[in-house]
Amino acid sequence: MPYFTYDTSVIISRKVIDLRGMPGSFLMSAIALTELSASASDVSELKVYESLFHAYENEQRLIVPNH
Repeated sequence: MPYFTYDTSVIISRKVIDLRGMPGSFLMSAIALTELSASASDVSELKVYESLFHAYENEQRLIVPNH
């Protein structure tokens, strides 16, 4: 199955806002979500990123480094 993911800088520069609506072949990097969470401008934005983390994790589309 083909897949792709974006670096945090691409998500920010391309204004990728609808991360929930990405195709099923899109894998989210836990590192990118952590970086986006750290740069959240308020609590509501932080909650969106936390929700995305859990959604991608539940769908097994979250890339988590383990080494």
